[in-house]
Amino acid sequence: MTAGCTAPDARATVHLLDSDTGVANHKAGGGCTINDLVDDESTWSSHGAFVSHLNGLVNQFRKDGVLDNKEAATLKKDAARSPIGKTAGYRPVFDGSAKSLAGWSQAGAGSFSLLPDGTLHSSGGMGMLWYSKQPFKDYSIRLQFRDAAPGDNRANSGVFVRFPDPRTPLDQRPEGCSTTGAARSAPEWVAIYCGNEIQIYDGTGSEPQKTGSVYNFDPLGLDQARVTPKGQWNDYEIRVVGQHYTIIRNGVVINEFDNTPGKSSSRAGDPPTDLRQFFSGYVGLQNHSDNDLIEFRNIRVRDL
Repeated sequence: MTAGCTAPDARATVHLLDSDTGVANHKAGGGCTINDLVDDESTWSSHGAFVSHLNGLVNQFRKDGVLDNKEAATLKKDAARSPIGKTAGYRPVFDGSAKSLAGWSQAGAGSFSLLPDGTLHSSGGMGMLWYSKQPFKDYSIRLQFRDAAPGDNRANSGVFVRFPDPRTPLDQRPEGCSTTGAARSAPEWVAIYCGNEIQIYDGTGSEPQKTGSVYNFDPLGLDQARVTPKGQWNDYEIRVVGQHYTIIRNGVVINEFDNTPGKSSSRAGDPPTDLRQFFSGYVGLQNHSDNDLIEFRNIRVRDL
């Protein structure tokens, strides 16, 4: 996201939270699009405050020739009808600052470093950087990722959702996924065995599960992953409501999955979905190896 672009959103049309206005997401100057600037993600002091903000933007867009009269009228009408300012917005859990990174903890091998531009850059692995300040119940997490793997490699990473606190001492854990195999002593395996990994991998290599897969439970191929060129920033949204997951890449739903009991992992020894029935949990980012380097930025969460 270019500096000054408030809320990155690559969808082809302008959205006000989850509502599609149908207005094309035109470029609006400064490297930003209309979606990047409407700031529908914030928690506004009131609905009127958001409507006033959007109307001011729309008037400027109309003056600059970004919007025609019909498009401007549609955005103003839909803003007045929207719930923004009446419902929870997104809040940053990593905003590019060292202060926000203090809310995260590394589990396992490797690490993430904070680059001067506010980007998280992975190294080594296999490990996980997880948001240890709090778990989430029903939520949407939005972030941007970029494949930074060396040479011709493609990054293999993922976002972990709905896993219990890996800091809980073994003797205080209930019998189940977190007392199985490597999860007994390696905190990153608590996420692997108890939560679900939403895969990031756009490569053509031997790993068959591509971006958007629910790892080992609901694989996607390259034809479904909506692959982008290496080095390009991607918007990634994961919605977790009850046991239903929705995975959205660059504004397009690429997978939906029900984490209901009775489903077995494709990898022998992994706990089935029966042992992954948590109604709240933590989120984490995978660092896989020095051949799988990846970068993340603009991580934010909204309660649903």
